[in-house]
Amino acid sequence: MRGDTCHVSAGQSGSSVPGRGNARGKEQLPLRLTQQSLIILIQHHCVSHSSPSNNETDEDFFEINIDEILARLRFGMYIDIARRWGGDEAAAVVRLLLYHGQIRVGAIMDALLGRPTNEPLNLPSDLILQPLQKPKQAEVHLRKLLVRMLGELLVNPSTPTQHISRLDRQLTHETTLRKSYKGIPTAKSLKEIKQRAAAMIDEEDQRDSKSGTNGSLCVGLKRKAQANSARDKRNRRAADNDVAANKAVPNGDATAGVAIDGVVWLRVNYDWFNVQMRNEVLVRTVAQKYNHVAGEVFRSMLQCDRAAPTRCETDERSLPISLTSLALAIPQDVRIQRGLDKRSIVGEESAQSEHTPTKAELLAEYVAILTSHDNISSSVCMNRFLAPHGSITTTSAGGSTNVPTSFTIEYINILRFLQYQMIRDVVVQRFGNIAGRIFTILVEKGKLEEKHISKLGLISMGETRDICGRLFAASLLSLQEVPKSNERNPQRTFFLWFVDLPKCSAWLLDHYYQTLLQVSRRRVYEQRLKSALIRKAERSDVKEDADGLLAEWERNSLAALRKVQEALTVVESRVILCAFVQRHFAAQATSTW
Repeated sequence: MRGDTCHVSAGQSGSSVPGRGNARGKEQLPLRLTQQSLIILIQHHCVSHSSPSNNETDEDFFEINIDEILARLRFGMYIDIARRWGGDEAAAVVRLLLYHGQIRVGAIMDALLGRPTNEPLNLPSDLILQPLQKPKQAEVHLRKLLVRMLGELLVNPSTPTQHISRLDRQLTHETTLRKSYKGIPTAKSLKEIKQRAAAMIDEEDQRDSKSGTNGSLCVGLKRKAQANSARDKRNRRAADNDVAANKAVPNGDATAGVAIDGVVWLRVNYDWFNVQMRNEVLVRTVAQKYNHVAGEVFRSMLQCDRAAPTRCETDERSLPISLTSLALAIPQDVRIQRGLDKRSIVGEESAQSEHTPTKAELLAEYVAILTSHDNISSSVCMNRFLAPHGSITTTSAGGSTNVPTSFTIEYINILRFLQYQMIRDVVVQRFGNIAGRIFTILVEKGKLEEKHISKLGLISMGETRDICGRLFAASLLSLQEVPKSNERNPQRTFFLWFVDLPKCSAWLLDHYYQTLLQVSRRRVYEQRLKSALIRKAERSDVKEDADGLLAEWERNSLAALRKVQEALTVVESRVILCAFVQRHFAAQATSTW
């Protein structure tokens, strides 16, 4: 969210940061320290450079990127996703990139293979890989892994454009488009100019990450024919080994005949990992609403949607998915018939004729369920998880006709359902079941008076008034005044209660961050209580012989401390995941209620 960014001017001298000590002349930062701090923040993409076109002075401006800073809460999840994707080697590459923000390909290989490097990486010892094969084979394997990670966009090349403020680029494009516009721009034309400027920025970012279309390779990858013409004999031999390794490895056609440039700077593609986290949340939501098998079928649907990765904040629906492609994506060990009621699939007539539904018919039944095929209400478009695409239909295993053979995944509907359930669970937990009933009525019906809420919810007027007042004090309900006359007499005014879901989402997100702060304080407090014991346990001699050098009560205290730390880590990971859902999808999901 670019609206959450703020600008900091380093000044022409750069000797102090505005807002810190300028009024009293104290706490000024040295020039050298300020420059080094800004360089580190820029390398980690936490700060971007901004140079306004109307800047008449030599001042440098820098913009803080809140999303980049908050993404550090999810770094542990990113490493775990990378480990599930490509093993310990992929996890080590991602961890190294997260540790340094961005790094050259040659430095990555030197660092992970334990070779001496000229760049001061300050690499932790546990990041160095211990290859089981020969050093040359390990180098070829790591190079092939980097090519694969670039091809599947786990990592992206870091270009100078990415260090420029997005807001600065937006204003530059808007100024250019306004100059080309003839006449006085209207409000509609200004909105179109903003949309065109945003589209131009997205196109530039995609051009930096990829070269061409139709599945072409990323920047930083080049064909062997081009590489061999410019490299010396040593690099030619390494390229030949890489080709041989690609031929020897099955399913390596995507990276066969491709080399990676060692001078390219790489960084982790947060959007790819955010999409993986989102998909895991969606699968868990479907599994909780229906059953485990339905969740696995939905996971296969998500795997069929492998278009060019976009920001999950703007991804409202998937590309069209057919039943044929879905049937090919279902794993062999998933028995999809177990997720459906046998009585609804095989009736008495079909049982006598020994009819067995095919795999396509079973998948069509799942599609009928997730598209709410039997629901004829007007609100089905906002509640279904899948939406039909095209006019070709088929018959499902349960007998439902006109089931679409092609469909799209409605990400925005599932996330809206998930966000609403999260907010409602908090309302029920803090204010009771009756408050949850009132909250649901107001979300479904809109703005209502107290007497209407009382009638619809079968609640007394006194209890309705009390609960609405408590929810209003907690910023979960809003009040709209509609006067009958210009005098605005309270006795002649309608007071309508309603739910502002973006406001509720912001309220819940604020409490999530407060919870993370309290968890961090609790962890520091627990470590401070046993700081002497921790220092003793971290000694090298104690690590070698803990049973002999630690007393029984010390071992018990360390075990209790580890249990507390594990519990705090579990709570922290759950809160981080909830905050991720509320923050990254609040703009698109809650605004459409």
